[in-house]
Amino acid sequence: MLLQIFKSVRSERLLMEQTQYNLLFRWFVGLSMDDSVWMPTVFTKNRERLISHDDAIELFNALLAIAEQN
Repeated sequence: MLLQIFKSVRSERLLMEQTQYNLLFRWFVGLSMDDSVWMPTVFTKNRERLISHDDAIELFNALLAIAEQN
C-alpha cells in the first residue's frame, strides 16, 4: 500500500501489474525476479483484513505521533 501511495498508482490492479515488471517494486515487497506476483483480488482482501485489524490502527497512530513530534 505504501508503494501505491508513494508512486501514485491508481488501483491495486495497476499496482500488481507494475509489480510484475518493475524491479524496484519487487525489491520493496521482497519478491525475487522469479517469484509470481499476487492476484489483485487476493491483495485487496488481505488489505481489507489488515485495515480492520487493531495493529494497523496502532501503527498509524504511532506514525502520526512521530510526525507530530517533528
